[in-house]
Amino acid sequence: MSSWSAKTYALVGAAALTGVVAAFVLNRRKNMLHLTPLERMAVRNGLMHTAPSVEAGRAFKPKPTDVFVVTYPKCGTTWVTQIAHVLRTRGDQSFGEITEVVPWDICAVDCGQDLDSDHVASPRVFKSHERFETVAKGGKYIYVARDPLDAFVSFYRFLPAYMGLKPGEVSMSEFADAIFAGVSVSGGIWDHFLQWWRHRHDPNVLWLSFEDLKDDLPTCIERIAKFMDIALDAELRATTLKLASFEWMSAHDKQFDDHFVRDAVRDRMGLDRSGVDTNIGPGAACGRVWDDERWVSKV
Repeated sequence: MSSWSAKTYALVGAAALTGVVAAFVLNRRKNMLHLTPLERMAVRNGLMHTAPSVEAGRAFKPKPTDVFVVTYPKCGTTWVTQIAHVLRTRGDQSFGEITEVVPWDICAVDCGQDLDSDHVASPRVFKSHERFETVAKGGKYIYVARDPLDAFVSFYRFLPAYMGLKPGEVSMSEFADAIFAGVSVSGGIWDHFLQWWRHRHDPNVLWLSFEDLKDDLPTCIERIAKFMDIALDAELRATTLKLASFEWMSAHDKQFDDHFVRDAVRDRMGLDRSGVDTNIGPGAACGRVWDDERWVSKV
């Protein structure tokens, strides 16, 4: 972390709080006309969620039958939400992108979704990356853990690109420093795991691992179905195994690529539909910056 500047820490801290704070910092700090790719990633990550949307997701009052699929980022969220959705619908795949039918708790308001609305089937299912201390209380929770090293590599491959950076603009070492400094809204992976581990025996918590899903998907599907109070007959078992397979989900990747959320937040983050940085002019090199006033005007 010694390579980080004081400016980087300030931006990471601001981004970790709320997008409103990050925008405020940019607006007031007129000398911050040159942001590195790492700083740009940190600020954009903070701008992804508005404070009202985060507050609504955390203050939401679930029904006792509501199911939250909770993970630290890149630990199997989409995979398990697909399993849960297939189980409750007996295989309906008529959605454009899965977050349309499995809302992300703290992004729902930003995406124009009403957390209190009925879902396409029962039980209602929600996606979450919240720690135990911040997740909406009162529902049922499927928590998925993953080998931290694998989660880190997957997160590194995902987040900078999601934030509009080019491959290699942020090194793996820089990314590790950023994650441990709190650039992720979900906090650090160790605290995330530990908070949920303490509740692994709670009757409304089902603890799974990504590795178990890979090694024995049929048994994990059985455990999830039982936890959701869904009768798992032979037909539903076969359907779930097929639609939750790597082959099927890869062949239908547009239904699982998060474009529903990205389309809702990209303007606020300064990205066009393709994910290209709209704040850096043509021919700009890695690390070049945009005019401060132009960025703030987009927030």
